[in-house]
Amino acid sequence: MPPPMKSPRIPSSTPLLLLLCLLLNSGHAADDKPVIFHVRNRCPFPVWPATAPNAGHSVIADGGFFLPSGMTKRMEAPPGWNGRLWGRTGCNFTSTSKPACQTGDCLGLLRCNGTIGLPPATLVEVSLRDGGSKPSFYDVSLVDGYNLPVSVSSLPANPRCFIAGCRRSPNGECPQELQVVAAADEVQGGQSAVVACKSA
Repeated sequence: MPPPMKSPRIPSSTPLLLLLCLLLNSGHAADDKPVIFHVRNRCPFPVWPATAPNAGHSVIADGGFFLPSGMTKRMEAPPGWNGRLWGRTGCNFTSTSKPACQTGDCLGLLRCNGTIGLPPATLVEVSLRDGGSKPSFYDVSLVDGYNLPVSVSSLPANPRCFIAGCRRSPNGECPQELQVVAAADEVQGGQSAVVACKSA
């Protein structure tokens, strides 16, 4: 178990390179083979990605894991899998206090085991093909609010599959009543105390 860490705040003026925090690359596969995802943390701090299946689908990647800055994790999903992925920030699973994560927490657990995370959290929604002519699709959604910039693309690159994402932080324009604000001791010099923006 990694040591508890505080996540640095992401100011809205962060360079684009740092705003591409999670990159999910979906590999093409035959209809009866698993689909491979690569989740890459491009943030300058650790994140704890999580997964939750839609009803009737299996949990993938144990429901959640630790991902240090600059690292990539390979995940497999069965054909026809449907669900969501999101990143959690500021987690401490050694404490008995809940929530264990500053954003995106799922009952204080590292492995969400099918539990959907608490808003606000930037979501990646995935619906994989299960044979026939039905296409797979993915999107990045702020329906549950915003906590991390996320980008999704397919591998190999496909001109019909655009990069989906939310690369610019809305935290600087987030209305005060929707702001999630870090504790004073968690704000680093010159950075915004707003760490997430709830959905209206």
